[in-house]
Amino acid sequence: MRFRYQRGVGLPAAIFVITLMAAIAVGVNLLVSQNAETFQEETQLTRAFYAAESGAGFAMNALFPPNEFPNYNTTAICPENAGSPREYDFMSEGLSGCSAAVSCVTDATVDGVDYFTITSVGSCGDVSRSVRVRTSFDAN
Repeated sequence: MRFRYQRGVGLPAAIFVITLMAAIAVGVNLLVSQNAETFQEETQLTRAFYAAESGAGFAMNALFPPNEFPNYNTTAICPENAGSPREYDFMSEGLSGCSAAVSCVTDATVDGVDYFTITSVGSCGDVSRSVRVRTSFDAN
């Protein structure tokens, strides 16, 4: 007869704990999925930056060919922004699917030295980054 007067909280407590654990599991799942999306976007932004940097490097080599490769100058886009923007599509493993659009303008000529501004916009997927380089070369 003692059992008739006993009241338990076991079932309501179990339901509360199960509900609380389910809510925590849903919250953790949302955080993990958002973190994965953010990581993928950061990776694409980094790849786009390196594509833009590579495009600027190509323009610098075209403007000022290295002494070891005097024939590198393949119709540099500066001066007068000839053939600009020049498009580069990358096939290497790290930049596969990325591209760079490079343009160049001659800012000024001072004491016979030309000053150039190279703008390179790298794109990977739906993200893009830009790099701007101001440069000159005085052989003296």
